[in-house]
Amino acid sequence: MKKKSSTEVWVTIGLAVFFLIFLSPIIIALFGSFREMGDTSNYLHLFHTPSLESYKTAFGKMSYFRSLKNSILITVISVVLLLTFCSMAGYAIARLRGKLGSFLQIFFLAGMIVSAQMSIIPMYKVVNQVGIGNTIAAPIALYVTAALPFSIFLYTNFIKSGVPYSLEEAARIDGASIPFTFVRIVIPLTKPALSSLVITQGVPIWNDFFFGMLFLSTPTKKTLPLMMLNFIGDMENATQWNMLFAACFLSAIPILIVYSCLQRYFVGGLTVGAVKG
Repeated sequence: MKKKSSTEVWVTIGLAVFFLIFLSPIIIALFGSFREMGDTSNYLHLFHTPSLESYKTAFGKMSYFRSLKNSILITVISVVLLLTFCSMAGYAIARLRGKLGSFLQIFFLAGMIVSAQMSIIPMYKVVNQVGIGNTIAAPIALYVTAALPFSIFLYTNFIKSGVPYSLEEAARIDGASIPFTFVRIVIPLTKPALSSLVITQGVPIWNDFFFGMLFLSTPTKKTLPLMMLNFIGDMENATQWNMLFAACFLSAIPILIVYSCLQRYFVGGLTVGAVKG
């Protein structure tokens, strides 16, 4: 068995220390979530008698199943609309010949420069004028709009590098129409890119506070991240750290399950086309 050099040993130790530093907040929060409700001792003291009291209380105060339903509804609708629009636009741009295709790709890419937060005032006015304020339609529309530039950019490059045009030509020779070719040939071949977008865009949508706080004021329409704000204190009431930690993990569990199922597609979608041979 080959022995590791001293450089490799020090690199391994450095990476382990680096990993522990970044993992330490999660460890502290995890152990803190299993403390008893009245335990307010230093959170750096990790080992205490484990208790599920914080999880039970947070579960009830968050109206977990109702908030989970709202989070799933908003995230799923936003992601489905996003994948539909970006796949159609990305396919069209990737197959356009000449300067028009390059211009459209740069045009959508330029949308990444301006963040949604910078234009929130005019968007807020438009949402209220349209009459969809305090409905789930408002954050969904903004999530899709904000995520389209990056999604189109990723999907266009994936098609250019990972979907041979010869397959589409062969389908057309057999009499297949463009919509049929897109649905039956292109979409199955671009599953890694679509799965990557589910993660890269779905996670920020799931965790978002900003648009939810602006457009979802009714408690029955709030998502899991918004319900976590109930445990943050103010000038009169202290922050309920044990329940806040528990609420964080209760909110993260569903998206972690989705990520674990789509992990291999996620890596494949981001790395395809990086090396062309």
